[in-house]
Amino acid sequence: MQDPKKFRRSLGRFATGVTVATCTGADGEPFGLTVNSFSSVSLEPPLVLWNIAKVSRSLEAFLEASHFGVNVLARDQRDLAAHFARSATGLFEGISFHRTGHGVPLLDSSLAWFECRSYQRHDCGDHYILVGEVIAYDAADGDPLLFYRGDYAVLSDG
Repeated sequence: MQDPKKFRRSLGRFATGVTVATCTGADGEPFGLTVNSFSSVSLEPPLVLWNIAKVSRSLEAFLEASHFGVNVLARDQRDLAAHFARSATGLFEGISFHRTGHGVPLLDSSLAWFECRSYQRHDCGDHYILVGEVIAYDAADGDPLLFYRGDYAVLSDG
C-alpha cells in the first residue's frame, strides 16, 4: 500500500454503526470490545460477522467461545463505546448486563442485540473475521450511535 494514512482516511468516509461484541472466557470472565465492523451476511441461515484484531487482549476468548453476542449501541451510549474500546480487565464492573442461557453477557441498555453460535472464522491479514449464526435477538426503539471520520457521530434531523 502506498499511503496507509490516506487509505485509513478514505475508509473513514464510510459511516458505520457502533457495537460491543461480548463473550465469556474459559474461566467465566466476561469479555467485551467496541466494534464497528459488524455486518449482516445471510438471512437463511441467519448469519452476521465482525472483525477482531489479532493483537486484541480478548482474541483468545473470542476464538475459543462457542457463543458470542453483538450489542448495537444507541446514540446516547458514546461513553459505553469508549469504555469497551479500552484494553483493560474488569470492563464489566459497574456495567448493567445479563447472561443468556449460553453464558453470553448482553448489555441491558442496547438498541439491539444478537446472540450467536460461533459459525466460522477466517484469518484475514491483521484480523480474524468471526461469523456467527444468530440464535436469538431483540431490538428497541431509538437512534444508533455511528462512527464516521474517526469519531463517534449521531444521525441529524436535517
